[in-house]
Order: sequence, then C-alpha cells, then structure tokens
Amino acid sequence: MPCDTREPSSQLLEIMQRTMVNLRYVEERQTDQGPYEVTQLINSFLGAFAHPWEKYKKGIRRKHLEEAWAEGWPRLDKEEQADKDLKFLGDQLRLIRNGIAHGNIEMLCKNAEGDITHLKIWNLKQPSKPESRDWGTVVAIGQLREFLDCFVVLADQIVGNGNAVPRET
Repeated sequence: MPCDTREPSSQLLEIMQRTMVNLRYVEERQTDQGPYEVTQLINSFLGAFAHPWEKYKKGIRRKHLEEAWAEGWPRLDKEEQADKDLKFLGDQLRLIRNGIAHGNIEMLCKNAEGDITHLKIWNLKQPSKPESRDWGTVVAIGQLREFLDCFVVLADQIVGNGNAVPRET
C-alpha cells in the first residue's frame, strides 16, 4: 500500500476504523484456542481509543455523563466508595484511557465456564504509587465494547467525516 499523504486527522480516523474491522474479525472467529476477543478488545482500545484520545479530547471534555448515557453510552459505575464521582464524559474517558494505557487492568471471570466476562480498570494519579488510586470500575466485556463503539462514532463526528460504522448487534 502506498504512503498515505492525507491529513493526520484523516489518517488517525482510518487507524480507528481499521482497528474496529480487526476487532470484528477476531470476534467473529474467536474460539477457546484463539484468536482471543477480549485480548483484541483491550488491544483495540490502544489503536481506536488511547491514541485518538489525545487528538479529540478537547471536543469531548465538557459533555455531562447524564447526556452521554441518554445518547447510549454505557453507564460505568465507580468500583470503590473512595473513588471520585465523575460528572463529565471527558473525565471518564481520560481515566479509562489512562488505566488501559498504563496496564491498570485485571481480567475477571464471573461465570461457571471460566470465561473472561468483566474487566477491572483503575487509574493512579502517580503510576508508581498504587496507593494513589483515584478511580476505578468493573465493566462487563459487552459494555466495554459498546463504550469503544460510542467513542469511535463520537471521534468521527468531531472530525465531521460521518464514516464510523458502529458494530451490528
């Protein structure tokens, strides 16, 4: 494939779209022996969320969580009483991005088959100090997938492309 000479924002959207195509491919073919859809979902957060977040965070910062939930974003509750209460989608996105990008995740099995059903994600104000935790959540894999879909669509809307295609359910 020839070198892409389009604007960086268009290239970033293409990376997001390609990441989502790869995720769908793995989801459709997953078995107990691989490919592993939860692992690909985590990896997809890096290509379609963590990196684009830096580019699009200004357009997202002040959207209230209530508004986001009304638009179909999944509700992610804080895990611990001491975790900060969030008001804005931008804050939640930033904390999820930081948690995943810094490896503050734990895969949880909550069914009899031993499948990975949930992901625990948390944020540390100071990455080298576990006691600096300020927020965390436990999210079902399906909700996490919905969350990623919502972000891809929102980033596409910010750029004005309208090319993002959410997952078919």
